[in-house]
Amino acid sequence: MPRFSWTSARVAEALGVPAAGHELRTYSGISTDTRTLRTGELFVALRGQHFDGLEFVARAAQSGAPGAVVERRPQGVPDDFELFVVDDALRALGQLAAVRRHALDPTVVAITGTSGKTTTRELTVAALGDRAYASPGNYNNLVGLPLSILGAPEDSDIWVLELASNQLGEIEQLARIAEPDCAVITSVSEGHLEGLLDLQGVMEEKLALLSSLRAGGRALVCDEPAELARQARQRFPDVRTVGLSGEADVRPESWSVSADGIAWRWSGVDFRLTGYGTHLIRDALFALAVVELFGVDARQAAKRLRLVKPLPMRGELRQLAEVTLLVDCYNANPASFRAALDSLSALAAGRRRAVLAGTMLELGEQSQALHERVARSIAEEGIELIAATGEFTAAFAGLADELGERLIRARELDVAYRELAARLRGDEVVLIKASRAMKFERAVPLFERDYGGKGQLRISGTHA
Repeated sequence: MPRFSWTSARVAEALGVPAAGHELRTYSGISTDTRTLRTGELFVALRGQHFDGLEFVARAAQSGAPGAVVERRPQGVPDDFELFVVDDALRALGQLAAVRRHALDPTVVAITGTSGKTTTRELTVAALGDRAYASPGNYNNLVGLPLSILGAPEDSDIWVLELASNQLGEIEQLARIAEPDCAVITSVSEGHLEGLLDLQGVMEEKLALLSSLRAGGRALVCDEPAELARQARQRFPDVRTVGLSGEADVRPESWSVSADGIAWRWSGVDFRLTGYGTHLIRDALFALAVVELFGVDARQAAKRLRLVKPLPMRGELRQLAEVTLLVDCYNANPASFRAALDSLSALAAGRRRAVLAGTMLELGEQSQALHERVARSIAEEGIELIAATGEFTAAFAGLADELGERLIRARELDVAYRELAARLRGDEVVLIKASRAMKFERAVPLFERDYGGKGQLRISGTHA
């Protein structure tokens, strides 16, 4: 028998509106999309920049919805169609999720960070085993998080939820909905600066996750920058740092990275993970710090982590007949670029290195300066071939004389690829790095076509 059900009275109470006259009506779930709505579900008519859910209420009724949450009364619905009229449908969706979170009362682990949150979420759930539920895909914003909660199975006693933000105040709103028992901040670096303004704005936004931590809860934060832990401890009493530095509270006893994966020793147990880059060890340590709170045996966690499958475009390693590709184009910011460069150099181990660099988005007024900073890092790394596109075209302008024939500048990806391909010898390791919207994965089939056919996907990294 279900532990939770949506009655008309419960919906009205959650939204703080008068009962609509069908107190005994029961809804089978909540939907925001008429394309996937199932008979018996309550439709929430969200309003976005390019759509108004009110226009789809009649379609929802035709698809079997007995009622809807709306911001104003629609036309063309049956007389017995139940309407809950609210000021803000998006806020209402969060209110419904918060009610379900309280009613089912699982232990909630909430994860945020500029980079690494998706991988940390996946590793945490894998290490916890069947006890845990994870928010699906990129369901991590003011729409996705409530839908994650509303769709969580009733028999999962641990929810691992991902929270993301590109505007000041979003994490605070998400935290109020999730009310975490454990808060995880995987990283703080320059990202989404169009909305978060600067590095301190990013830090303030991520630290807002601690604002709704339940009494007796735990906070886990990255050991770098050190200011993150200092400010976290001003807000919450129980904070542990996680990372590779000697100062981190949770750190490996030893670790190694190779083309075959990463290995480390923690709590007297040897761990191995299919993946590439030291940043993946950090994400795995966050997962282990979480599962330790739930009494999961470290050896059992090690067995489960060995089975984790790679995540696409987050440091994928593709071995072709003639070149090796490091595909890291799901996300890009200065910190993730630095981590990708470190991975490239470690992987190359004496082979020639090449970088196909694309624009880092959402950096606001600091975009030019940050692109120039990354360009300088690439140049100082001594990368043998650099193909700069988009915003990096201008960022490398001042380095053109210094780099000479090592540098290719082309606004478009296809042009940059052709010029880069003409200079490859066939023994290089090539990093493909850009923000997701640039769709730099388009370069992969070009390499596959020209350098030995389709390679096996071997390794995945961490940035999310």
